[in-house]
Amino acid sequence: MDRPAVLSYYHLDADAEIVLKELADVYYASQPSFEEILPRVTAVICIDLPLEHLIKMKSLKMIQSLSAGVDTLPWHSIPADVTVCGNMGSNAESVAEHTWALVLALSRRLHQYLPKVRAGDFSKSGENIMLWGRTLGVVGMGSIGRLVASIGKAFGMRVLGVTRSGKSAAPCDFVGGEESLEYVIRESDVVVIASPLTKRTRGMINLDRLRMLKPNAILVNVGRAEIINREDLLAYLKENPEANIATDVWWKFEDGRPVERELIHYPNFIGTPWVAGAFGSSEVLRRMKMLAAENVTKFLKGEKPDNIIDRSDYHR
Repeated sequence: MDRPAVLSYYHLDADAEIVLKELADVYYASQPSFEEILPRVTAVICIDLPLEHLIKMKSLKMIQSLSAGVDTLPWHSIPADVTVCGNMGSNAESVAEHTWALVLALSRRLHQYLPKVRAGDFSKSGENIMLWGRTLGVVGMGSIGRLVASIGKAFGMRVLGVTRSGKSAAPCDFVGGEESLEYVIRESDVVVIASPLTKRTRGMINLDRLRMLKPNAILVNVGRAEIINREDLLAYLKENPEANIATDVWWKFEDGRPVERELIHYPNFIGTPWVAGAFGSSEVLRRMKMLAAENVTKFLKGEKPDNIIDRSDYHR
């Protein structure tokens, strides 16, 4: 009997490869003529999965995303009997740390002071924003959101959370469902977007909700760019050019890299090029690959894998 075939679109480290090879043959999309094995692929590790490859995978039983998010998969073409898993929690610590780096950069005006001091200019500009005793709103209380909330508590902040279920084990002073989103936006001095991108969250932060932010509030997005309507954000910044906005996720890409030509001109709009997680740290990437490999192995053993995705969040 043939061993299962696992296809990875990312080269796995030796320890992750060893885990898989105990049960399966491992192939890579970078190999010459790899398409010849597509009909016998049982499981695939990917972030994006080209549709032209998917339709040839007649034996496919599992898709394991290397990332926590699964919004880039071709959901309308994935057979109903294929199990799809995210990689939630695999980069949570790194993304939570990065989230607070962005919050602190805005609250302490680092984006203004660092280039000035490097140029020899030690003049003061603007007011720092105190976090102690203020209110933090976390939209999306998964593994990243829970850590962001815990760190907020360490800063002495009141923490409000929004989850789909309206429940969370995170140390929050309030947790509500989707109906609480506007209350949390209005109440918070810092708002962190840590939600996955689904059909429910796409465009969730629109112009009306941006206008609910307090005048000096900080808004940080480490979820997916499309959760915030970009054109509405641009309109909001035109109305409020001093608004404090930070992002590690982006709407447009060219040659595989984020690109933005308008938002970046506003004085308190800052960003990093999608480096909060694996793409900013080889250590995090190794961990994500290992956890993905272990989850595929669990599936191949006939056990229930972790982080099974509810396809109703993505497939209409």
